Amino acid sequence: MRRLRVVFVLLFLGLLIPGVLLVRRALDSVWVERAVRHRTVAERIFDEMERSLSHFLRAEEERPYGHYRHAWSPPGSPTGVLFRSPLADPSPEPFLVGHFEVDLAGRVHTPLRPRPSEAPSGWPPPNPAAEAAAERGLELAERAWPSAPEPLETVQKPGTTVAVGFAARQDAEFHEEEKGALDDAYDALVSLNRGAELRSKRSQKIVKLEPQAFAEKDGPASSSDFGGAILGAASAPEPPPAREGSPKAASEVAAVPAPTAGSRRMSAAPRPPGAVDPRLFERIEAAISGEGAPEGRLRQEREASAATPAEKARRRAPQVTVDPMLGFALGEGHLVLHRTVWHGQQALRQGLILEVEALEKILLEAALPAKTFPGALARVRFAETPGVAQQPGRYHYRHRFAEPFDALAVDLEMLPLSEASGARTIYALSLALVLVGSLGLLALYRMVGVVVGFSERRSNFVAAVSHELKTPLTAIRMYAEMLRDGIVSGDEKRQEYYGTITAESERLSRLIDNVLEFSKLEKGTREMSWGVGDLGGLVREAISVLEPHAAAQGFDLTAEVEPDLPPVRFDRDAVLQVLFNLVDNALKYAREAREKTIRITCRRDGQRVVLAVRDHGPGVPSEHIGQIFEPFYRGEHELTRRAQGTGIGLSLVKGLAEQMDAVLRADNPPDGGFEIALAFPPC
Repeated sequence: MRRLRVVFVLLFLGLLIPGVLLVRRALDSVWVERAVRHRTVAERIFDEMERSLSHFLRAEEERPYGHYRHAWSPPGSPTGVLFRSPLADPSPEPFLVGHFEVDLAGRVHTPLRPRPSEAPSGWPPPNPAAEAAAERGLELAERAWPSAPEPLETVQKPGTTVAVGFAARQDAEFHEEEKGALDDAYDALVSLNRGAELRSKRSQKIVKLEPQAFAEKDGPASSSDFGGAILGAASAPEPPPAREGSPKAASEVAAVPAPTAGSRRMSAAPRPPGAVDPRLFERIEAAISGEGAPEGRLRQEREASAATPAEKARRRAPQVTVDPMLGFALGEGHLVLHRTVWHGQQALRQGLILEVEALEKILLEAALPAKTFPGALARVRFAETPGVAQQPGRYHYRHRFAEPFDALAVDLEMLPLSEASGARTIYALSLALVLVGSLGLLALYRMVGVVVGFSERRSNFVAAVSHELKTPLTAIRMYAEMLRDGIVSGDEKRQEYYGTITAESERLSRLIDNVLEFSKLEKGTREMSWGVGDLGGLVREAISVLEPHAAAQGFDLTAEVEPDLPPVRFDRDAVLQVLFNLVDNALKYAREAREKTIRITCRRDGQRVVLAVRDHGPGVPSEHIGQIFEPFYRGEHELTRRAQGTGIGLSLVKGLAEQMDAVLRADNPPDGGFEIALAFPPC
């Protein structure tokens, strides 16, 4: 059994270690999947914000530079006619404070208020709301423009998302091979977001703009016209649609480096390095139109002869180039977006001022609806300010917007997303697997232990039977030879030897009967001969047979039978065999008792009749009482036992009792000894 225990312990460890590794691997996969899901959701939310900003930015970058004046002359309008700018009224967007323009002299203007050169007689005056907005916009613009700061240099790059707090710790715990295996799936999920492409273009400064031509005049445009003085008319009708066939007067825009921080006044300065020479556009247009070839020159001459004076003036006007928007934080919750408009070698600045708090509300309404993401919180802040405090058990992500909104960042806090299966499921399944496996191994160990123990007891039974057969056969043979050879010299001695031979023969008969009866019970072939009668009479009959056998071993055999016992159903031979085995068992184990008395009682117990055999021996330990009726069980080892027997006597008693529907019970009485009782049911 010790070797069996060692084998099962090794088997349990062999199953436990791979199971623990498998569970750990499954948990790692669950944590990786959970982190990717939360990060993907966060990226989707941030991309929705970036998409909203990209649409707003595209509209502002494609806005004609003439809109930044209170009155302007759009391309295709009649000569000398001014129209009210779309920016002349306060913006309906709650986050947009207003637009501004810094002219060549360094003065700050707002389209909400007309300049002196833009206020001809009859022009409608600005309304009070426009005046208030103009005052606020000019105040912020004048504070913002003395020195535009350099782009922020922070650890997080523009247009990127990082995990912080709990989410960052999870990212740090991931295995590199697991992260690499999920990179493709994660990139595919991110690529599905609608704002990803727009954000990429913004972060790379690749923005396709539609710059407008310089305002049409009867003659060539001058630098003073570019600086801000536009002569207008007395009325301000709605802008007419552009005339069909009017040629585009602006070239495609190329990105230029952001201007460095300088003074407020921006006079006409040389074009910075890296800016595109306007003559380059003329050469590109000439190459596309086929200028230089004979057919191209003839076509140009025909077009030049047919052109109107206004079209000729437009062609001679210098091209206008508009740089992409740049941004910086103004402080006190405002963000400034500005661009540079190049007209030849002259440049002016145009921009707008955004209120961060109002912008945050718009972004959250668009990207973070409460019904879709309950419990999610987001806060837009300046990138250089510290982030919000992390709450335990929540996922935190920090995103810095792409240019020109890179001065802003957003902190997102999410509750764990609901999931169909996760760590709890794995823990529950693992616990169930451990319990089932442990119970299975324990049951298998018990079954194998029973089989091994039964095999050992069977081996002991074979040894006991051999011993029980050899001892009486040896005695019978010895006494028979002595009687045959005439060695016994007296009749008294001769009768003693005859008695010994008879007793040993009966002992052999009982042993053989027990073995045969046990074999029949195991096979289920034992047939019962039923009878109904008084069990007390059968007890008295058995006493007369067993008393000499007990007296030969120094024991007194007594019987106590109550009168008027109710009749019961029993098998006569089975009851006698039960009594013989119980008395024989008492004679073996009570041999050293002080009181050598064996008592057989037959009494009434309610409607039942109880047959009991009691001795005054040492009894049976309580932990072994449940095992004494098992086949081949013996309390002592076969090599060291002192009592004779085969180990099938009590097991045969149990089998016969079950065949007669009797209840078998064994007990150690309080005053000592051991008692085995059978309770027969009534008829």
